[in-house]
Amino acid sequence: MFLAPDRAPSLLAFKPPESVGRRSVQKAGKQAGHASFPGWQRRGSYATMQAGRRGECRLVFSHPGTRSMPPHARNSLPHVITWIRGYVQGETMNRGVLLFLLLLGTAAVAAPWETLPPDHWAYPEIGWLQTQGYLHGLNPSVQPWTRGEITRALQAGPRPPEGAALRRYQRLEREFPGITQQRDGWQFFAGGRLTYGGQGAFGRDPRGTGSAALQYGAGNPFLGFYSAQRGDLDLARDPYYQGKKWNDLAGFTEAAYLRFTAARWQATLGRDHVAWGPGPDRLLLNDAPRGLDQVSFQVRWEWGRFHALMGQVSDVTDSAGNRSNRFLSGHRLEVSPWSWLRVGLSETLLFSSLRLGSLNPFLPYYGELVNENSEGNGLISLDANAFFAPGWQAYGQLLLDDIQLESETSLDNEPAEWGWLAGLRWAGMDGLLGAGLTYQGVTHRTYNATDSTYRYTSYGLPLGSALGNDGDQWQVDVALWPAGGLRLEAFGRYRRQGEGRVQAVFDTSYLNYPVELGYDEPFPTGVVEKTTTLGGGFDYLVNPWIQLQGTLNHAWIRNFGNRDGVKEEGWTGRAVVTVRLDRIITK
Repeated sequence: MFLAPDRAPSLLAFKPPESVGRRSVQKAGKQAGHASFPGWQRRGSYATMQAGRRGECRLVFSHPGTRSMPPHARNSLPHVITWIRGYVQGETMNRGVLLFLLLLGTAAVAAPWETLPPDHWAYPEIGWLQTQGYLHGLNPSVQPWTRGEITRALQAGPRPPEGAALRRYQRLEREFPGITQQRDGWQFFAGGRLTYGGQGAFGRDPRGTGSAALQYGAGNPFLGFYSAQRGDLDLARDPYYQGKKWNDLAGFTEAAYLRFTAARWQATLGRDHVAWGPGPDRLLLNDAPRGLDQVSFQVRWEWGRFHALMGQVSDVTDSAGNRSNRFLSGHRLEVSPWSWLRVGLSETLLFSSLRLGSLNPFLPYYGELVNENSEGNGLISLDANAFFAPGWQAYGQLLLDDIQLESETSLDNEPAEWGWLAGLRWAGMDGLLGAGLTYQGVTHRTYNATDSTYRYTSYGLPLGSALGNDGDQWQVDVALWPAGGLRLEAFGRYRRQGEGRVQAVFDTSYLNYPVELGYDEPFPTGVVEKTTTLGGGFDYLVNPWIQLQGTLNHAWIRNFGNRDGVKEEGWTGRAVVTVRLDRIITK
């Protein structure tokens, strides 16, 4: 994209050849710090970016012999569209080039308060660049990131001096150009994204996979509204998903929020994604496709951050048909004593009866549960990210659900419910190669509750680890950036899964043992399913709007389905194309 990093276009302007000559256009483009399009010049047409008043940019193009657009229509979107249609029909100019230029001018329009969806290509790229030593202004344990946060981190530097890391850094700069400081300008935008492809697995017929989302928003650099409606094929096929489905499609509002941002704080009202914790699988709050309805705020200072939210998750209906509302409160304190270290302490509480104490972000939720004899499911998490040497990153997370410290009744026989995650990553060779190792596990009954109302799920899916409980996993990853926007990956994974499930009835077998005898159980429990997986994949960003992805792996499973002695093995593959047009319309 031919955009200066400190400017974002707010309109498209069209200049006729009668008023602007070729040399003057080229000169204006060079003075504005933008590039012209030489391919057009050879054919008698040319285009360039010009700096306009109040910091905006204009895409200016001209073609000998074309009719000029009336001046009063140049900033009117309907007139622009009508004029372009007549221009394309009356001239031989390449329509694909014209469409490219229009998208080029609109894709870079950025709303600094807008968060990126969890499936955006920038997340893994930024993650690997952080491992290599860049973009540490972004918090890897609190997502999603806003476009403004990413832009500020890119501008703060340092910048890679050379190699694949520099090319990847520049790709991010093109996606997240500088945000204009214009305070009184409001902007409307609309667009969408489509992911579609196919997947196949041993023992199953090939099928389509993907999702589609329509998004729109309006705002200025400090206040904005955003909404995205999504249809998801994969989520509709998830046996645990409890949301509405239409014609094998899960349809829902992915995000819809009003947000206000300032230099050191941010407030959100509505639905948006929330992910707390490090690593590829977050144990406390994961980045599920469906956002969380919430009222939240965060305050930032030089060496830390405080984040609080009060939200609502899916309702539950008991066997008698009674429906109960469920709510989720959370708070997180994070400190960074050194630039290379971040440590966070988080707590969440899932509850049903609405109480102001459960909504208070400044008191410990565990104390509220105990002192008020209220019902709920509280979890505490301690996590850390350490970039302890150039090219190295270590991260970890400890999750506490229920730990028995007394031994008085059979209730105290309940085994400890907790989880853990530890990882190490390396990136080097000027951004050409990266590798990582992760080990994680969650014990039986974690996230679950004796009363299913307080089960740590929303719409049937875990709010915490996507792998659920009663199991552990080792995973090793290798990533290679051979050229351009192409990333190649290889991975190996070993997973153990016990008979416990987050969605299962809470196991109270420990009550059958006297406290004097105690109770002990293996980890994982019951017949353990053991899966070894080897595979690879690719992620190719053709341009800012088209992304190709694919994976192919082979799995060997013992005790398949937690059935003793049953074995399965076979191939699984998936290939999709994503078309991301975030700014089809801007006004």
